[in-house]
Amino acid sequence: MEILSLNLFISALRLATPIALVALGETYSERAGVINVGVEGMTLAGALTTAIVAYFSGSPVVALIAAIAVGAALGALHAIWSVYLKADHVVSGAAINLLVMGFALFLTRVIWGWRGTSPSAPTMDAWILVGAALVLIALSQIYIFRTPWGLRLRVVGEHPRAADTAGINVYRTRLAYTVLNGALCGLAGAFLFNNLGRFTDGMVGGRGFIGIAAMVVGNYRPLPALLAAYLFGFVDALQMRLQEYIPSQFSLMLPYILTVIVLAGFLGKAQVPKALGKPYVKEQG
Repeated sequence: MEILSLNLFISALRLATPIALVALGETYSERAGVINVGVEGMTLAGALTTAIVAYFSGSPVVALIAAIAVGAALGALHAIWSVYLKADHVVSGAAINLLVMGFALFLTRVIWGWRGTSPSAPTMDAWILVGAALVLIALSQIYIFRTPWGLRLRVVGEHPRAADTAGINVYRTRLAYTVLNGALCGLAGAFLFNNLGRFTDGMVGGRGFIGIAAMVVGNYRPLPALLAAYLFGFVDALQMRLQEYIPSQFSLMLPYILTVIVLAGFLGKAQVPKALGKPYVKEQG
């Protein structure tokens, strides 16, 4: 009973927020037909950008905007590679992860020395970002399933040829929602920095990949994905409490074990967009 306290459930909501934001971004891009496994690197880039801009400017608001912009730029890079140049989506995303991780390691050493962590910098209240994330998820549920723009998004991911015939620009749509995915990952990274108050190399800790798992469990729907993200956040918060009672090596494994178990149960049941990961070639004529 000491473990299952109100603070545990509140902590779970905070820990679930970056996962939910990544899941929301991935929902948008995969609904449009673009797989983005580069969410881990994009989230890390958002956290690093927030740390650097907040450190030098002293403004957490400017740092937040910069993180979203950097995430969007990486989303655009992934879209150029995968949508316009027809590169394999997974390879493109993996390349972004490696690029960002190496650049982050280099940049932290250049700016702050060999500690691999940033000094403290001005932050904003993390609960503001929690509230913003919840609003974005609720609005996205309505947008995707209750508006004409959401219908166009889903058609592009299911039947791009039919969408093209109806006058919808498939390339531009996929670009736009992949950029949005990157922006939301940047926001997730900004939350991680504002929640912790400093940047460290391993602060994302697989939450980008867990966000993809939450999207799959949520069956490509924002609100169910939020519930899945909260489940992962709850287990993450629980393992922190359990470290007082069991060896930390075992408790730290819990979120990742849960991810594997949940994916094994839901992966075959998710309604995957039919054109997901498939390059679209516009017919000439």
